[in-house]
Amino acid sequence: MMATLVKTAYSPNIKERRDCSVGIFDAKGQLLALTAIAPLHLSSLLGMVEHLVRRFPLEVLRPGDAILANDPYNGGGSHLPDLTLASPVIVDGSVRAFVCNIAHHSDVGGKVPGSESADCTSIFQEGIRVPPVMLLRGGELQQDIFDLVLLNTRTPQERAGDIKAQIATNVIGVRRLEELLNRIGADNAEQAFAAILDHGEARARAGIEALPRGRFENTEIIDSDGLGPASLLARVAVTIEPERLVFDFSGSAPQMAGSRNMVLGATMAAVYYAVKALVDPDLPPNSGTFRPIVVKAPEGSIFNAAPPAAVGDRGSLGNVLGDLLFGAFAQAVPDRVMAGCGPLAAMTFSGVDPRTNRYFVDYETYAGAAGAQCDQDGKDAVRVHISGAANLPVEAAEHEFPLAVLAYELIPDSGGAGRFRGGLGTRRDVQVFAKDGRLVGRGLRQVAAAKGFGGGASGRVGRFEFAPGTQNTKKLEATFSDLPIEPGQVVRIETPSGAGFGSPVDRDASAVLADVRDGKVSAPEAARHYGVVITNGVLDHAATEKLRSEKIRQ
Repeated sequence: MMATLVKTAYSPNIKERRDCSVGIFDAKGQLLALTAIAPLHLSSLLGMVEHLVRRFPLEVLRPGDAILANDPYNGGGSHLPDLTLASPVIVDGSVRAFVCNIAHHSDVGGKVPGSESADCTSIFQEGIRVPPVMLLRGGELQQDIFDLVLLNTRTPQERAGDIKAQIATNVIGVRRLEELLNRIGADNAEQAFAAILDHGEARARAGIEALPRGRFENTEIIDSDGLGPASLLARVAVTIEPERLVFDFSGSAPQMAGSRNMVLGATMAAVYYAVKALVDPDLPPNSGTFRPIVVKAPEGSIFNAAPPAAVGDRGSLGNVLGDLLFGAFAQAVPDRVMAGCGPLAAMTFSGVDPRTNRYFVDYETYAGAAGAQCDQDGKDAVRVHISGAANLPVEAAEHEFPLAVLAYELIPDSGGAGRFRGGLGTRRDVQVFAKDGRLVGRGLRQVAAAKGFGGGASGRVGRFEFAPGTQNTKKLEATFSDLPIEPGQVVRIETPSGAGFGSPVDRDASAVLADVRDGKVSAPEAARHYGVVITNGVLDHAATEKLRSEKIRQ
């Protein structure tokens, strides 16, 4: 199913960045199998079957049906650009399973191109809302529903191609599952489904049982509410009980004015990701694994938003939520966690392509960096926590859109110092040639940097700049929308970096030397942070020993 979706998609966001996921559910809506490029996509699938069955009971579904949805408050999504498609698998006259896929569409209407702006204050500004509706009935496309979606996008040709790719994906999934059920028998398959879920539950409980008991709390600061600088509290208490985990987000800020809120399903997806990453990375991603996990978040808070709160930029909060969860677990299992991470930054370019005279929307997110771990450096230029889509290759971006990437590089000295260094953030300079060009920018950790663990230093904050390196250079806000850009102008995106783990003076001097030779750390910063003296590319052992001794005494 995943191969079909990626290979048949029309837009770069899906065919290149793979901003999509697929899943299989039983007839009760319990997740059996998942290929999630981004863990947050699980939130667009969770509850989809439950919601669609309320509108279309199992007995009315027929072979060839496909149900479309995207509304976070009515099933099928955690923000509007994620269109979810579900199809029943019918054998011997009964619905035995569902296949589902989700694809992030680069525009579904709303107040800005890209349909994702942090400064939206209501979901009604974010695009078309689709409750579960029948897109295919008995294999026949419902043209009125299809046309309704296309009429609400700035790029209908892309949407048509991507929706048809989603349809093809479910056709493949249904066909393969029908073959399986007919071969082994539907009743036998349902027994196997139950066994798969029971195995996931047993494995999860065993992993939880091996953890130290206790209640572990952590807090993070959200430095922008989408409308401007802010200092919003995110709080979690993780209670490890015998064979059970309880995540309580009480005390977190009320839902914010901008669009960085998360519905409860999105918060649950982030929690499930953290449990898999930290308790047992080989846990199967299914509903059985989720049974021992309890998530509590007050309704109307940033982690359980109530309508009509805007939620389009929920991914920004979700990546800081990953740090929040890892920080709590660091008190119980410090050898398993990462220090604070640099979340992605996002920029949407839009306008008229002078080559085709056609309107385009280039929705892009740029990788931040991972925090260090207790035994290794953080990864440079990677997506972290609940975000997993790929970076759009420079060649693909320049081919598809009227822009040129003038620079794409790691930022020296950006990784937080530590016994193990945080990952480096990235810098990308983009020159735009669109007519009537517009920019939409979204970033977090542009004020409050990722936190180090065990004496490690914080990461570096990100930033947006207009006309970098010129006398007209201007620092842009962490969030902005509908910013005009003239043909030939340049915008710079610098992503936040990862934090360090452990005291910097404990870092192996040869590792610092390697970083300096690789251009990741400058010689002055090597001396200032690590107490390592490097002259003309050579390690000065005597000066290093003296400087480190002084730092230790301080």
